[in-house]
Amino acid sequence: MKKLIGFSLKNRAAIIIMVFIISVLGVYSTTKLPVEFLPSVDNPMITVTTIAQGMDAETTGEMITEPIENSLKQLANVEQMVSSTSEGLSRIDIFFNNEADLKESNQEVERIVNQLALPQEAMKPFVVLLNTSMIPIAQIGVQTDEGMTLEDEKVIEEKILPQMEDVEGVSSVSLYGQSSTELLIEVDPAKLEEKQLTAMQVMMALQGKSISVPSGQLNVDGSSTAVRVVGEIEDVSQIESIMLAQNVKLGDVAEVSVNQYYEALTRLNGADGLAFIVTKETSANAVNVGKELDKKLDELAKEYPEYNINMLFSTAAEVESAVYGMAREVGIGAIAATFVILLFLRNIRTTLIAIISIPLSILITMFLLKQSGVSLNILTLGGLAVAVGRLVDDSIVVMENIYRRLQHEKLSKELVIESTREVGMAITASTLTTIAVFLPVGFVSGSLGDFVVPMILAVVYSIMASLLVALTVVPMLSFMLLKKVKQKEEKPALRYMKVLQWSLSHKFIVLAASFVIFVASIGAYFMIPQSNVESEVESAVSVNLTFPKDMDPDLARENAYLFEKELLKEEKADQVLLRMGMAQEDAEFGQVTQSNVAAFFVMFEKGKDVDAFIEETKEKALTFDAVEVDAMKNSFGGFGGSGIQIDVTAANEEDLVATADMVLKELKEIDGLDKVKSNYEELQSEWKVEVKQSEAEKAGLTAQQIGEQVKVALAKTPMGEVTVAGERLPASIKYNHEGLDTKEELLSLKLASQVAGVVELKDVATVMEQKIKTQIFHKDGEETIQVSADTVGEDVRKIGLDVDTMIKSLDLPDGAKVKLAGVTESMQETFMDLFKMMGIAILLVYLIMVITFGEARAPFAILFSLPLAVVGGVIGLIVTGTSLDMNALIGALMLIGIVTTNAIVLLERVIQNKQRELQTREALLEAGATRLRPIVMTAVTTIAAMMPLVFSHASASSLVSKSLAVVVIGGLTVSTALTLIVVPVVYELLDGFGKKTKKKRRWFGRKNKDKNPIEISGN
Repeated sequence: MKKLIGFSLKNRAAIIIMVFIISVLGVYSTTKLPVEFLPSVDNPMITVTTIAQGMDAETTGEMITEPIENSLKQLANVEQMVSSTSEGLSRIDIFFNNEADLKESNQEVERIVNQLALPQEAMKPFVVLLNTSMIPIAQIGVQTDEGMTLEDEKVIEEKILPQMEDVEGVSSVSLYGQSSTELLIEVDPAKLEEKQLTAMQVMMALQGKSISVPSGQLNVDGSSTAVRVVGEIEDVSQIESIMLAQNVKLGDVAEVSVNQYYEALTRLNGADGLAFIVTKETSANAVNVGKELDKKLDELAKEYPEYNINMLFSTAAEVESAVYGMAREVGIGAIAATFVILLFLRNIRTTLIAIISIPLSILITMFLLKQSGVSLNILTLGGLAVAVGRLVDDSIVVMENIYRRLQHEKLSKELVIESTREVGMAITASTLTTIAVFLPVGFVSGSLGDFVVPMILAVVYSIMASLLVALTVVPMLSFMLLKKVKQKEEKPALRYMKVLQWSLSHKFIVLAASFVIFVASIGAYFMIPQSNVESEVESAVSVNLTFPKDMDPDLARENAYLFEKELLKEEKADQVLLRMGMAQEDAEFGQVTQSNVAAFFVMFEKGKDVDAFIEETKEKALTFDAVEVDAMKNSFGGFGGSGIQIDVTAANEEDLVATADMVLKELKEIDGLDKVKSNYEELQSEWKVEVKQSEAEKAGLTAQQIGEQVKVALAKTPMGEVTVAGERLPASIKYNHEGLDTKEELLSLKLASQVAGVVELKDVATVMEQKIKTQIFHKDGEETIQVSADTVGEDVRKIGLDVDTMIKSLDLPDGAKVKLAGVTESMQETFMDLFKMMGIAILLVYLIMVITFGEARAPFAILFSLPLAVVGGVIGLIVTGTSLDMNALIGALMLIGIVTTNAIVLLERVIQNKQRELQTREALLEAGATRLRPIVMTAVTTIAAMMPLVFSHASASSLVSKSLAVVVIGGLTVSTALTLIVVPVVYELLDGFGKKTKKKRRWFGRKNKDKNPIEISGN
């Protein structure tokens, strides 16, 4: 260490050049760091989504969900598998533990799923591993004044979309709201009956009309020539001319058309349109990409004036506001720290020397973050905001020690080296203990651990840089700038000396009072409400209207349009996007909603009272026949969410439903919960066609043939692809079953038989009504009903305890199980992980201090400063009315490193004094008087630097915000005041106990020496 300090003084020019190089590299790295709201983190969940239009929930479950679930059981490192099946939709969420390689697991899931033979109606399953970088950074709307045509869609897809994809930093652009084109054959049942034909005969007549088949090779003129049989249809009239029977053409019994239809509805501000969903590359700067997109939109508006291309929503402004808002708070914190140092030192030169560590440490940190592949996000900047007060601590201790000695000695290289060396061990130990505190946080399980790693790196890099600056740049600048500075002798802290003298003489009073305060704070801790951390966009709201499952789709759409008009009337409503139905584009992001859900995205101008709008919307939406309304602010992300979930399983269906109803009823009685509901839905009526096997055999029909013909008559049935006018189109046959709404009419349905000709369905089958499920939920392959509720009370812990008590009091049927899940379970796991990390951090801190001091006694005394920090943290939360959340616990973890720093600086001086042959009491009093000012200075600068976080705007930095700052400020304030008293008291007590033990050992040793040895003699 002495050599390092001496090098910096001897090679001042080299140090100045190095500082310049570091500054340039830091500034360059800052401009090149990708800017985003959150770091790129894989969600430890893979989603498999399958769409099967027209298939009921039970059939979807049996033919799609269950086969996929069974095949995925072979996966390794699976923590839990949850599936949800509804009409035409299967979704399976696979949750992995921390040992899983998510990229490899995703490939394995794709391989397994692609090997399965699923029904023809099912689309290829979409396997999605979500990542925070997949959060869209922009939504762009495209409309025309005359409405979208197929030609417009073609231009948008082939001309405009590629230009959007070419924007620098853009990873992908998805186009939502496109129509699909098909060849539709709509059969008229009355005409079919008149011609004595069936829908199946129509279908069979169309097979093989459009083909392209390789048919072998011929040797022509000595060379091999391939032969291909091609059958193409020129236009719709050619299809209408296909003969079904003698003198009966297809056009006589059906209407043939090239039909444009929409899988899902997309509307922008009350009119049809298309929407681009844009995601950025992981390494790209979100703000820069947003600005480049704005430029591209201006260019496209000039190039394609016939289209209205508008930015519906861009996260660039929100990211810029959040990230640069946090950067502003780092700057304000640094300025606050500067004024505090100036107030204490009352000298501009010494203040500048002390604060040089802040910009230098930040620039070094930026360079190291760039080399580590970490982005500039709300967490890295949050780490800097948290550490900015700590960055100047080491420099303050060095500068203050040099400044103090200059009051009695002349400035020289030797004085600077010796002054820095005196405190060098203390600041090194305090830096290592702070690093030791933060490193275990990186081992917190789950995505939370991945999220906090960037913050840990920012803190560790910055405080390591601050130590380097304190041991090199600060001594050099002190020697260069303090030569002509007149030093004023500081007055001794007589009041503190008297308090310390009294405390050392009344140890047990001090310790007893501290113990009582500590116990009282632990009791108060359990009274503090707990909450979760989220970050919301104040001007963006999502509203989901769920209509009854049996509501006519056209009526549901009409109600959605009416509600859309109400939203457009809202004051300051800037953009309103409506999505309804299941589409392939949604499945690519694992975000498919059921077809009876209308999803609205509303963007407001600044200044809108969004909370009031949400409450009004929930009331208003129910008048549009919606059975459920969800309205919430759009969230960038958070930890935990805001709901309670309870999983119910049972030995049979009856007990399952009864237990879920019991839980639902009890949950509604608990205060702090809203929107209590179950995912169990009332059974839906189904007509079951039961084949009469003997009659069917006589008619020459099998159950499968009957099923296929009934399906053709009732649902639009795909028939493969047909080439029409050179364009490959999917073909479907649809039976116009208008009026087919009674059992009698269904039983009169005509079926084709090669044996009996045309027979009616009633001749070979019966129809009976039964009830079927509309939604099926599985957890680890077992059917489960999930009861959920939103937490509207602030104290999530109390609500969780009430729910837990309720669960334990239930009188459950045999085989039934009720388990708490959701936010409460995840929050408890997170809090437990952080408490474990605190325990590990304390052990690491103690180990480092034992190695540093070369003894166990002084470090043990230092540990007594930790309970005092707990007292201050709890008081801070109570006084400010702040809830306990993950941030608060990270703040408590930080305190372990910050608080021990003060105690290390104090006791390191005590040990130096004892090495100079001072008695313990004298050593403590002298160390207290000498180290009082640097300890108070470092504490006050840290507090001042963190004050901006206390008053920061929630949406800008709520992932690293008020609760963390409150805990650190409260803990540091109380522990600093008490550390200066309690730690010396404990140290003297331990020192006295050690001396007594040594005296006893010496006394016993002398006593044994004085005794004569026993002689044994024999004859």
